[in-house]
Amino acid sequence: MPIILCLDPGTAHTGIAVSYEGELANPLDTIYEKDLDKLVVGLLPFIVRFNPDKVILGTPEHGPLKSFAQDLGGRLKKVFSGEIIYFEEDLSSRKARHQMKEVGKTLIKRKQLEHQTAAAVILQEYLDSL
Repeated sequence: MPIILCLDPGTAHTGIAVSYEGELANPLDTIYEKDLDKLVVGLLPFIVRFNPDKVILGTPEHGPLKSFAQDLGGRLKKVFSGEIIYFEEDLSSRKARHQMKEVGKTLIKRKQLEHQTAAAVILQEYLDSL
């Protein structure tokens, strides 16, 4: 079964999620890095560990984060031989906060898990679109 990593890139935090079976997205981790080159270095252990078939990059329709995600994808292509897919997303962080609030996560826990949960939201939306 395919393994898919998903990134919710941001200028200060990048959430990471994984799907092992191509059916269910799981929040994985958050990397706190502003520099793109250092971010790619931080992502390498996840690429090596999970050996994904593809990486999904959550990409807003407009704004500075769109070009940030595209720049990140270009740099990932230098170290990752699998498929990189830009998947349009908007409001994933808001959806993630809402989901965590619904299941009773504390405010502190929601802040800690927001970015990786947002990546899982994006990945699940991608999987559901297939």
